[in-house]
Amino acid sequence: MSNNIENLFTQYYQILRAYALRYVQNQDAAEDIVQDVFFELWLRRNEIDFDLPMKAYLFKSVLNKSRNYIYDKRVKDKISFDSDNDIQFIDDYLQSFVVYQEDSLLLKDLDREIKTYVESLPEQCHRIFIMSRSLNLKNKDIALRLGISIKTVEKQITKALSGLRSHLKKNGLLSFFFLLFSGFE
Repeated sequence: MSNNIENLFTQYYQILRAYALRYVQNQDAAEDIVQDVFFELWLRRNEIDFDLPMKAYLFKSVLNKSRNYIYDKRVKDKISFDSDNDIQFIDDYLQSFVVYQEDSLLLKDLDREIKTYVESLPEQCHRIFIMSRSLNLKNKDIALRLGISIKTVEKQITKALSGLRSHLKKNGLLSFFFLLFSGFE
């Protein structure tokens, strides 16, 4: 059983740490959160069926611990409980920051970076990419509308996607992009 935990640790530690870091914005805290998840897994090693997929469980555990960390940090660092307004402030803040669906923070970061990259594309490439990805037009329809060959459309889309991958990789979001859109096991 400890071998199962070691394998999971080796396979998921880096990406779980990065996942936690996106929420807590503190390297030490992110490492502590992931280590706590694996420590709790080790404590419960006799209760867990390691034949089942563990990826979703690990990510959910890291998410929950990250939320708890944020809540505790906000309460300790910035909030006094002197009035009902302060308590309402905490509730409002947590509703707007923590209680999103699992991947909303990552999705916001991804969305911002994708928009930044797409806006930086050369005019024709930008137009073709928007027509393809936002308007869901087929390559043939784009070519007809713009009076260019289908091959040009394909090359421009390939160029845009290749550049987007590089942009996301440079900004540390490529692995999250694939994680979010590949789904959990």
